Order: sequence, then structure tokens, then C-alpha cells
Amino acid sequence: MQRLSYRALFLFLLPLAGCTNDGAAYQIDGQRHAISIVRDRMFWEKQVNLALVVTRLPDCQRRHALQKAGAKAHIELWQPRQDAYILKIGNTMYVTETRTCEGFSRLEDDPPGGMGVQLGVFGEAKDVFSFVPTQEKE
Repeated sequence: MQRLSYRALFLFLLPLAGCTNDGAAYQIDGQRHAISIVRDRMFWEKQVNLALVVTRLPDCQRRHALQKAGAKAHIELWQPRQDAYILKIGNTMYVTETRTCEGFSRLEDDPPGGMGVQLGVFGEAKDVFSFVPTQEKE
């Protein structure tokens, strides 16, 4: 009888192995000043929920909800000017800032001054979600 209860527990926990809850960060000026992407997904969902966490401690920290995306989606990080950042997920763009951590909006069109400098890409490689910086051109 006890063997059956272990088997039932195993069968109950097996689907939870398909859950996702992870994140990655681009450190602007150490851990206290960063742009992070957090992903979560329950096993029955096909897409991950994305959130942006903007941090400049001790002054501010804010979490902003982003769109859902595929687990393998790449999120480009751009910097058009100091303390301003653009995230690009497919054709959708968001802008945020780290001065107050409150500024956040979806961009309907390309920014008038351009995207700025590409800092890198958040993405999954070999089942690990991480931030990969753009290689500087020599």
C-alpha cells in the first residue's frame, strides 16, 4: 500500500517538472543597478509569462509585466541614452528607465532617435536562461 502512495506522489509531481521559474540580469553598475527579466510558466501553459525588473538600489526597484512569449524567445536589450533602455521581443518594443524605475511603456513605433546601442540579448541556450552581452567590435 505504501508503495502505491509513493507512486501516486511521483505521478502527481511529474507534471511540475515542466514548470519554469527563472530569470537573468544585465548588471549596469553592479548588482544594485540592473535590468532583469523574470520568466514563469506552469506545466499546462505553452508560453512563459515575462516580467521586467528595473533596479537602482537603494533608490528604486520596480517590476513591470511584459507580454507572454515562447520559452525560446530572445529579448534584445538596447540603450538609446543614459538611464533609458529598450527591450525588443519579436516586433514588440518596451521602453524603461532606471532613474526612478517607474517609467515604462510599450512603443508603438521605432523611437525617433533610433534604438541606440545594443547591449545584448536575454535568451535560453542549453536549457539555461541568461543574458549574453553583445560583442564589442574592435
